[in-house]
Amino acid sequence: MFNGEDFITVKGVTLSREPCGENNLLVKLFLEGEGIVSLTSRHFMGDSEPFLWAYYDLQKKTRSRNYFVTDIDVRDDMLAIRRSLQTIKAAFRWVDLLIKHLPFEQPDDALLAILYWNMKILATPSVPYYVPDWRFLWQWLELWGLAPDIVNFHASKRFNDEEISLLIQISNLNAKGVIKLFASPINTNVRENVFIIAAKLAVKFLSEI
Repeated sequence: MFNGEDFITVKGVTLSREPCGENNLLVKLFLEGEGIVSLTSRHFMGDSEPFLWAYYDLQKKTRSRNYFVTDIDVRDDMLAIRRSLQTIKAAFRWVDLLIKHLPFEQPDDALLAILYWNMKILATPSVPYYVPDWRFLWQWLELWGLAPDIVNFHASKRFNDEEISLLIQISNLNAKGVIKLFASPINTNVRENVFIIAAKLAVKFLSEI
């Protein structure tokens, strides 16, 4: 792990944390070049919040293969995700799915980038939470070669042409483009719950892994 080095600085995101002993935390991080890892963190209670993106200084424990977090340089706290229960629940669902489907210590930097940019959208109040919720799942499926043809699949589920066009547009736009798109009202021929339905369908493909 970490190429046998005693110290390493690596960027990534905190997925979860829980108490470990009297003064420590057990944290799960998704790190660039390393994948998902479980590490021990001393202190840093505020700086180990889930969804926090940072550079993590890690040190190897004496006489152990395990590492612990010695310092955290926060780059993006994603604080706006905590603005509502819906956005928090969406982000935690992503975390649960990542921990379930991505083997520990298996790097996937492309998926890490997809996670970051969709969290940026999720943290934008003008964009409904269900938009990045679907977008993250669909882009993940596409990355892993699990996504069906977006037009034929959604047409078979009785999505109308304008709904399918919107899904295609949002899956292809970058994060700034999605945020700009939702600065104005969306076509009224698109059902309000279309992204919620599409996200539920996308999760089924992950469940088949």
